[in-house]
Amino acid sequence: MKKQSIQTIAKRFFFGNLLVAALFLSANAKAMPAKNSTPAFTTTGKVEVKYTGIDLNNQLSFKVKYSNPTGSTFNLIVLDEAGEPLFKSYYTDKVFDKTFKLPKSEVSKITFVIEDGKNDVKEKFTINIKTNVTEEVTVSKG
Repeated sequence: MKKQSIQTIAKRFFFGNLLVAALFLSANAKAMPAKNSTPAFTTTGKVEVKYTGIDLNNQLSFKVKYSNPTGSTFNLIVLDEAGEPLFKSYYTDKVFDKTFKLPKSEVSKITFVIEDGKNDVKEKFTINIKTNVTEEVTVSKG
């Protein structure tokens, strides 16, 4: 039986833990947006809708930010291509920052609407989603 020194055992233990940590962190990493992804949409400087990419569950991610310094109640609605609401809620956050995730295969157009009656704000952002699939098949003999 071969003798191992404490130093060798410690090195293997350290590198083993380092490898496990790297695998764990990479498995939980979020998907990055595509290089040609659409930048944030901003119209008044108070509202921002940004496409953040596709996550590991194949869902589209959108980050919505709204600056509401008065803390008044505002309405956030997410509509599908037919104008039917997918989500509707009221908020009073002074700094609103929320990520919305939608299944990639179920939508081709999404509309985010933010309405604040007290501050006379109505912002509407329409996002068209187009997915291109390229398959390359090679058959060889031999």
